[in-house]
Amino acid sequence: MTDKRQLELYLLRFLPHPLREDFVTIGLALLESDGGFAEVRFTRDLRMLQCVAPDVELEWLQMVENEIRGQMGKLKRREELAQFVNERFGTLLEVAPTKAVLTEDPAKEMEVLAGMYLVPLARGGRLQERAGRGAIVDSMRLAFENAGVLELMQRNLDVVQYTGMGDPFRIDFGYRIGTEVKMFQAVSVVTNVDQALALGYRFSQIDAGMRREQLQASLTAVVEHEMAARDERTRFAIAMLEQNSVRVRTVGDMAAIASEVRRELRA
Repeated sequence: MTDKRQLELYLLRFLPHPLREDFVTIGLALLESDGGFAEVRFTRDLRMLQCVAPDVELEWLQMVENEIRGQMGKLKRREELAQFVNERFGTLLEVAPTKAVLTEDPAKEMEVLAGMYLVPLARGGRLQERAGRGAIVDSMRLAFENAGVLELMQRNLDVVQYTGMGDPFRIDFGYRIGTEVKMFQAVSVVTNVDQALALGYRFSQIDAGMRREQLQASLTAVVEHEMAARDERTRFAIAMLEQNSVRVRTVGDMAAIASEVRRELRA
């Protein structure tokens, strides 16, 4: 009979609001103290996560998984994993208390644990629709695709040279005409006002940086429908964007925006 091996299970939790106790388990790590087995697994189903954080995207989740996976060979104890997670991701992630695992086959046990902790939300049940920033991005993508310009545009533009090393922020869509760089970013002023404030600050840096390169930058923030602007908080967020020279349009304007882009790119 094969001897059972002793491992430690660490659940990786996403905390949308650090001061509250709600969380979503997005990954797990299974480690053997002597380094014989080390594996990490993350969910591929964003629906549960987007119920509490609608603006979270798959690219961010994959980045987190890749960074933690790259450290697996160096981490032997929960304290080391917790320290790395805290230093790299701050209050967004936490490592839950350790659970002991005895098994003859760690690889098979990992599959069982992934099924227990990372199972998609409510199999057979009704799932919450994609909402917030993700829904706006989907609408923008569809409008540009219908206008026949999606493949002519740049997507997920890296602006780290203007905003600072280590900034994971990306511009959703953009294109260049001569010395003009026109960009479009989905912003949910309903689910998270901070998105608008952060975008306004970042655009001031992007604009200044591009001016030094003799480029003229313009940024359009695409927000929810007009109904959202009636709320005091969202009016404040929109005002802050406009004060930072960011144009604000709604999802309902996307067909017209896409037509404008088509006239310029196909001129």
